[in-house]
Amino acid sequence: MSDILNLSSLFVKDKRRYLLRDISFSLGEETTLVFIGESGSGKTMTLKSILGILPEDTEVEKGSVTLMGRDILSISEKEKRRLLCENVGFVPQNTVNYLHPLLRISDQITDGYTTLYGKKTLGEAMEKATRLLESVGITDPERVLSSYPSLLSGGMKQRVNIASALMNDPSLLISDEPTSALDKVVQKQVSELYIELKKKRRMSLVVVSHDIVFVKKIADVVAVFYAGEIVEIGKSSEIFSNPLHPYTKALISLSPSLMKDKSKPLGEIKGYITEEDRRREGCPFYSRCPERRKECMNSVDVRKVSETHSVRCVL
Repeated sequence: MSDILNLSSLFVKDKRRYLLRDISFSLGEETTLVFIGESGSGKTMTLKSILGILPEDTEVEKGSVTLMGRDILSISEKEKRRLLCENVGFVPQNTVNYLHPLLRISDQITDGYTTLYGKKTLGEAMEKATRLLESVGITDPERVLSSYPSLLSGGMKQRVNIASALMNDPSLLISDEPTSALDKVVQKQVSELYIELKKKRRMSLVVVSHDIVFVKKIADVVAVFYAGEIVEIGKSSEIFSNPLHPYTKALISLSPSLMKDKSKPLGEIKGYITEEDRRREGCPFYSRCPERRKECMNSVDVRKVSETHSVRCVL
């Protein structure tokens, strides 16, 4: 199985500090990789590095981002745009507010398609948009296409954005927090939709999520982010059955469950990610880790536990 995407030793910084340090992973065909970790841990910044939409005053210091065999950091802006448009679909975070309020859905969902494929007519684009809206569970696509976003529910807007991301038949779908800002019923529907789309369209997926239940359902591989680093990565079954990094253990233990004792309060990871943690030579989780040792303050290398499971921890 060949790789769709490969990040190798990626370092991203702004004027003050590193935002990402030594991010490395590969993504095979028809594989779902999910990023988990607290807000500010580097998940979305990694997605932006892949898509070439880093914030101003931010730059890639070194590393490579290889998509379909080409390093997007070393090609021209025109080539990069074409490569991304032809191979990647993107569902951004907070899609409820992402659609332009003054444009009809039909204008927004067909624009990129007709621009990318200049020979395609608006009629062809509308026909494809209609089919895609039906495929993501919208039963009245003609009404939705003629509507403004304000007339749609949060769940409908999410489905529209997913359909829009699929217009170019991507090999890779990137999605940032696909179940956030949705109620539990719609979250379940969207989760099932992603699983169905991956199976039917045979895509690879990179997904950011805080929802551990959703992650367990959809992920083939899980990458655990903390303070701009991947502290553990492995098959979903390995991460959830045998978490090794203290931070991974803490995240999984905090996942709500109907099986947990209702009389006890939910746990917490005390403290928060600080600037000192981001600059630390050793483990960035040191100041919050209940299992820390003196050697954790030194540089911590990635250790392979198996062919598919690695952890950045001395324990």
